[in-house]
Amino acid sequence: MDPAVIAAQLCELSMYYELDGDRHRAFAYARASKSIGAATGLARLLDEGRVDELPGVGPSIARAVGELARRGNLDVLDRMRAKWPPVVLELASLPRLGVSKARTLWQAFDPADLDAVALLCRAGAIRSLKGFGAISEAGILDAIEERRRVGVRALLVDAMVAAEALATQLRRAHVRVEIAGPVRRWIEEVDHLAFVIEGEGPQLDGLPSQLASGLRVELFAAPPAQFGWAHVRATGSAEHVALLEERARARGVDLATLVAPDETAVYRSLGLPWLPPEVRDGTDELSGDDFTDLVTLADLTTATHCHTTASDGKHTIAEMAAAAGELGFRALTITDHSAAAAYAGGLDAARLRAQAAEIRALRADGTAIQVLHGTEADILADGTIDVPAEMLPELDLVIASVHQRFGQGEDEMTDRLVTAMRQPFFKIWGHALGRLVLRRRPIDVRIDDVFDAIAASRAAIELNGDPHRLDLPPALARRAAARGIKFVLSSDAHSAENLRATRFAVAMARRARLRRRDVLNALPVDELAAIVRPT
Repeated sequence: MDPAVIAAQLCELSMYYELDGDRHRAFAYARASKSIGAATGLARLLDEGRVDELPGVGPSIARAVGELARRGNLDVLDRMRAKWPPVVLELASLPRLGVSKARTLWQAFDPADLDAVALLCRAGAIRSLKGFGAISEAGILDAIEERRRVGVRALLVDAMVAAEALATQLRRAHVRVEIAGPVRRWIEEVDHLAFVIEGEGPQLDGLPSQLASGLRVELFAAPPAQFGWAHVRATGSAEHVALLEERARARGVDLATLVAPDETAVYRSLGLPWLPPEVRDGTDELSGDDFTDLVTLADLTTATHCHTTASDGKHTIAEMAAAAGELGFRALTITDHSAAAAYAGGLDAARLRAQAAEIRALRADGTAIQVLHGTEADILADGTIDVPAEMLPELDLVIASVHQRFGQGEDEMTDRLVTAMRQPFFKIWGHALGRLVLRRRPIDVRIDDVFDAIAASRAAIELNGDPHRLDLPPALARRAAARGIKFVLSSDAHSAENLRATRFAVAMARRARLRRRDVLNALPVDELAAIVRPT
């Protein structure tokens, strides 16, 4: 089982213990959850019986981790889920409410769902509880109404963990269960989970329609002969499904009764190749392209945009290199923050030179993979890129990113970025729009003006795989690729474990229809190094 799924279930158990009033166990499992989620080589530690060497993981929690890894569940977790209804955790997920108040509210009123809680708020019943009042009651009502307006949305990485955990539960009772929906298409903001289950409808009785977090669950049941269409329908966007249904009508194909045990049979019946889930967005995917040459994680030679303890990373250069090698990369780039990012321990020219010497020493010691040395330099308010001119010949690459003054107006931000991209050295535009998914909106900029400047300059664009960023969005990446602009797929790793986030960058690239030829870090390392060298 993925370490993130194990960590999520430990975190869920921590919340149940807090609901039970067992603060000691709640703290212990919350701490262990973070440790497991950040661990590298968990499978090896499990095999060697050394999980309890991780920070905050004692013998009893180590046994729980082993049980989760072996069979995907814990008996105590099943008991806790039966004891505490989903509405309690859903209440706890509301802004500024928390586990303790959620428990108090549920014990006092036993509401069936958030709608019942909203009725209690309107009746003025909640303000009478100890620790509540008219202001907190109004806040709860506002939070519930906001959730109704926009629905519950989750980061892709969190939705994937939830989907894997629920799929594990479902597979204990069903022969075949497949994850579908926006998670399978790698959509940045997930509004529901979808699963296809082999079997008839009555077998689905008692399965959840909503998670404790409020995330909606859709379950599709189909007999083996019709599983393929159910899987396609549950995965594709509404627009994609509509295109397929229109094509089926034109060809006289009845999709509801089509004998198609898998997706390939469905697409074949419509005269189409099997289409990767990432491209099923209802735009041009039925044009005849088979998308077999979309970039893959296996295509990448180099782990790019990596931070170390020299700035705000958690691991040393040697540790990052070792982890990248274990993941199959042949090289990585070390790009700690520049001096302007003082809040992140940014490196000035002297520290950059010292870091370069450390990398040379590492190479001399025979590090398993090649290490390229660069910097993630701030794009300052006037468009200057914060890298000392005298250092450019000594660096292997420069990533140029906005980290401050996100609120500049459209004209100012456009001028700032165009100026930066026109700098007469090669640079990679990092996490382009500065967005944080579900937390910070993108910068205001005339994006096509910036793309034009990049196309006319020595520059490329990063697709940032940090699960909180996922930047540049795929639709805009497609527009950039149409201009012949090249890309770098990065993890923006601040720890060895974060290197795995490269898979999210690859998914965004596939959604943007990028091929291997569009991606610089799919080139042999020496070719990549020659292209991105600043001078």
